[in-house]
Amino acid sequence: MIASFAGLAQPVWADGHHAEPGSPVDVKAVLDKFVYVTDGKGHYIAGIPFGGDTWVPFYWSHDGSHFVDMSITGGSSQGTERFDKVFWEPRVQDRWQGGFGMNPEGWWVQCGDRKTAMKVVDGEERKKLAAASFVWPIWDRIAYMLARDNNGVYFYVDRGKGEKSKNYHVFMGPRGQLKPMPLVNVVSDSEGEIFATKHGTLRLILGKGESVWIEGKKQSKLVILPIEDNRRMIYTDLGVYTGQRLGTPCDDL
Repeated sequence: MIASFAGLAQPVWADGHHAEPGSPVDVKAVLDKFVYVTDGKGHYIAGIPFGGDTWVPFYWSHDGSHFVDMSITGGSSQGTERFDKVFWEPRVQDRWQGGFGMNPEGWWVQCGDRKTAMKVVDGEERKKLAAASFVWPIWDRIAYMLARDNNGVYFYVDRGKGEKSKNYHVFMGPRGQLKPMPLVNVVSDSEGEIFATKHGTLRLILGKGESVWIEGKKQSKLVILPIEDNRRMIYTDLGVYTGQRLGTPCDDL
C-alpha cells in the first residue's frame, strides 16, 4: 500500500504505525508546491518550506531519483523569510547539529560542525526531479538497551520497527569492535527479557535498572547506560552500524 501524503502525522513504529520503513509515499497532490534545493553535487532536499499548521515532511536524496523522508523532529519559522528544521540524526553531538533551513542569505544544511550551502533548483532540473520516488524513513532499527561490564565490554540490543518490532539483535565486545551474537531464544515477560545466545545469556530486567551477563556458571553484573545520553556513541563509536546509510543528509555531507 502506498501511504498518502495528505493528513498523515509523522510515522510512529513503536506501537501503532502508519507505514513500514522505506514504504512508498504518494506526494502527487502536493508535488507542484515542492521546493527543491541542491548542493550542486547531486544531493537534494525536497519539501514545502512554509506548510502552515499541518505537519509537512521534507525529503533527502543522494542521487535525485530516490527521496527519503528526513524525520523532522523540530524547528521554527519567521513569516516566509526564514525557517529552520531539525531532522533525526543520531551521529551528531547536539540535535540542532542535524538541521537545515533558509534565511535571506540562502539555504543551508548542517551536519555536526559542517555547514553546506544549498541553492534552489529550477527549469529542466526541477522537472527531472519531479519524476523521482518518495519513501518513508528507511532506517529500520531502534536502540533498545546498552550496558557494559567493569572490563569495558559493551552489550547492545536493538530491535526492528513496525512489523519487525520483536526482531532483536544482540551485540557484544569492546568499544568499536562489537560483534553480533546469534540468538537462540528470546523470553519476554513482566520481569523483563532474557536474550539467550550461543555464548551465554544476556538478562535484562526492565524497571529495576539491572542487567546480568551469564556465561556458564559465571555471572557478571552490567551497568545500564541511558540510550539517549549515548546515542552518538551507539551510532558511531560502538562500530555496530559503521558504513550503513541512515537516510539523512549526514550520510553524504
